[in-house]
Amino acid sequence: MATYDLRKKTYGVSGQSKVILGNTNNESGWKRLQDLENKVEEQSGKLDQITSLLNEISKKTSASWDNIWVQIW
Repeated sequence: MATYDLRKKTYGVSGQSKVILGNTNNESGWKRLQDLENKVEEQSGKLDQITSLLNEISKKTSASWDNIWVQIW
């Protein structure tokens, strides 16, 4: 595990960066916009997959807790 001295000034870049699409009448502007849309769609698909997996896990754990609760009583 790394140790960081927070008293020293850092020159690293963190966080979001702005991408200026510029004039969308030119080809490079449209390509940038299309690439950005593709990235958003890919992330949306991944997030949908993650939420469905989490929902399945939640259903299994709640069902097992219900069974344990019934056995206790």
